[in-house]
Amino acid sequence: MNRNSSGPGPRPPHRRARTGLVALGFSALLLLTAAPAPPSAGAAKAKPSPELVRVRFWTAPDHTRIVLDLTAPPGAEPQFKLADSLTYEVYLPLTRKSPVVTTEFVGDSLVADIFPAVSDAGTSIRIRLKQVTTPLGFMLPAADGNPDRVVVDVPSPPDPEAERQLAERVSELKRSSRMIIAIDAGHGGEDPGAIGYRRLQESDVTLATAKKLKAQLDLIPGVSAFLTRTGDYFIPLRKRIEIARRYQADLMISLHCNASRDRDATGTEIYFLSLTGATDEASRSLAEAENAADLAGGVSAQGGDDLLSILFDLRQNDTIRRSSELAEILIDALDRDTRLTTRGVKQAGFVVLKAPEIPSVLVELAFITNAREAAILKDGHFQSKVADLLTTGIESYRDQRARASANGGSAPGN
Repeated sequence: MNRNSSGPGPRPPHRRARTGLVALGFSALLLLTAAPAPPSAGAAKAKPSPELVRVRFWTAPDHTRIVLDLTAPPGAEPQFKLADSLTYEVYLPLTRKSPVVTTEFVGDSLVADIFPAVSDAGTSIRIRLKQVTTPLGFMLPAADGNPDRVVVDVPSPPDPEAERQLAERVSELKRSSRMIIAIDAGHGGEDPGAIGYRRLQESDVTLATAKKLKAQLDLIPGVSAFLTRTGDYFIPLRKRIEIARRYQADLMISLHCNASRDRDATGTEIYFLSLTGATDEASRSLAEAENAADLAGGVSAQGGDDLLSILFDLRQNDTIRRSSELAEILIDALDRDTRLTTRGVKQAGFVVLKAPEIPSVLVELAFITNAREAAILKDGHFQSKVADLLTTGIESYRDQRARASANGGSAPGN
């Protein structure tokens, strides 16, 4: 047969193959249609409900703070109420309770115990009070390593007699021309400060050193010292200033430990307040970190800055110059300890240094993140030595101011 003929002939075999492929594809389509669709890759899994996982509390001289740690924010706004004059209740809607969370016996002067209980719709926490007062409850979101949490502050009732006694004590000290020194142990409570080598907490080091410094200063004739905090509890930065002013302090020494991602960073430095900016970028970053301590304790940043409002007083009273003099004398005193490498005197906008009439310095004792310096910061003998050197420096400052007063200047507050 002629292959080029246009007449009828047998169909090419490839057409039969195409028909088979179409049939096979149709069968596969039917199978895919009948099979259940796989879950979408973007489909979100149901989130577990929030859970109360820990109850913490701290006792301060004028309040007790209770913190309820959660795995996530409650399913609805927490509810706070006084059930009766001695029972404060916190209700966390749509929130579970971990089995490890049980009754906490506080037993201080304000709170007897904390009793958590689960209901069908959430978790309730009953706080049994010892005195008639009005607690304040609020929610804090997770930030800077802290979880979502509910905070309840139980304040001491007003005590006019205690206030009168304090005022009389301060007046007596002023009449006797004693130098009054405020010692501020940085951080405290749920704000531990920097966490150093082997989990050493800045707040523990500063409080231990502050207590030793107070003991040393109280031995000096004509000097009286007090602590802004005497235990492990949170105090807002401006409240520390208020305490110093209530005591009419002539000097304020705030103790801290430095920290760095560079584990080899080392040294001691002393700061006084800057009105125009930090000495360098590291100083600015340090001041921002220390000033953020209030956020850990639930204190909102105040609108604006109070520097403009205190500028006139600072220049009138020459507080910054005196703070600078104190810082220089103290850094020279600390340089006598061969275990310390002094990094000099610097300036930055630390909130705690903003008392208008009180010469104030912030001492970064050493780097808690450095293994060697963390070991000496933890050592009680080193803490005593630092306290002794700071005391020597404060005595030198007092003598210098006394000489200036005798030569026609003014003494530092007495």
